[in-house]
Amino acid sequence: MHAVIETSDSDFVQYWDKLCANDPVQNPIYMQQRSESQTTNDSITEFTDRSFLVMLAEEPVFGCSLTMHLDEQGRKCIGYFGREASSHVNQATMQAPSNSFRPEAIRLLQEHINQLIEEIQPDTIDYLDPVSCGVMSPITQVLLEKGAIPVVQQAQIIDLSISKRDLHRSMTKNCRGLVEWGRRNLELEIVSGDCFDVSLGDQVEKIYAGDKIAYDALIKKGNGFLVQGRYKGELVSNGLFVHNNKTCHLISAKKISNSIDRPVLHALIWEAMLQSRNMHCSQFDFGSSNIASSREPSSSGADFSATCFGGESHARLRVMLDRKLS
Repeated sequence: MHAVIETSDSDFVQYWDKLCANDPVQNPIYMQQRSESQTTNDSITEFTDRSFLVMLAEEPVFGCSLTMHLDEQGRKCIGYFGREASSHVNQATMQAPSNSFRPEAIRLLQEHINQLIEEIQPDTIDYLDPVSCGVMSPITQVLLEKGAIPVVQQAQIIDLSISKRDLHRSMTKNCRGLVEWGRRNLELEIVSGDCFDVSLGDQVEKIYAGDKIAYDALIKKGNGFLVQGRYKGELVSNGLFVHNNKTCHLISAKKISNSIDRPVLHALIWEAMLQSRNMHCSQFDFGSSNIASSREPSSSGADFSATCFGGESHARLRVMLDRKLS
């Protein structure tokens, strides 16, 4: 018998943790559970947590990280604490040999999303479909039927379980050269745990992607870290990474404007990959971070691209619905 439970259920956190342990994407920004409402430090935005689980007896099958808030124009918005809402799956509940989920669980997931939309009557919905296990989320289907617009995002995934030598060799020749230049010329520092101070987070605010409070908390807990690069004592690059000891996610990496005219991000990311590997993470996920789709000109004429680090490319969907446009 399938059922839906929300954050108010006394067993929600227990089941949520069980789901997260079996979710293939393993993004800690969505994995951690927070209070029902949260006000950010830099705004008066208040979020109401409407996350939920689809259960089969005592086993979570699907989960959805979802909040509602009012934007500056007073519009009702569905997302997740300033990011896109997203869904999660429990791989252990997939049926063999079809490698699919039970139709009843899918029906209930779609039914509950429809109920939330009817109740909240949002003006905008921003949803990230992780395309887990190679399958588009049933939530995407609901949103597309309501007129949402899908945008394909490429996520580069690096296998950290291979040897350091093979990891290095999997990069393109030019990327290896730029990494080596950075390792020779930059001072690279990892900042995490007790070494991290909130004021330090303020210094590198440009690399935060919406949910500063969550990132600061993850860094303080040891589930995130900054990598900072300095050239002759001057800060020239910052990178923000979060992890759950299984997968490390690049949130953002930026070159400081008006700093040296050299490619300073390659060595920073390589350092983060080695740090992740030392923490026994088996994957490094570029995700839809701005660096994965951006370009950093290099002195050698090569452009920055996440694919130069090797690995495999995975498609994800960002699905956006604006009722004023639909």
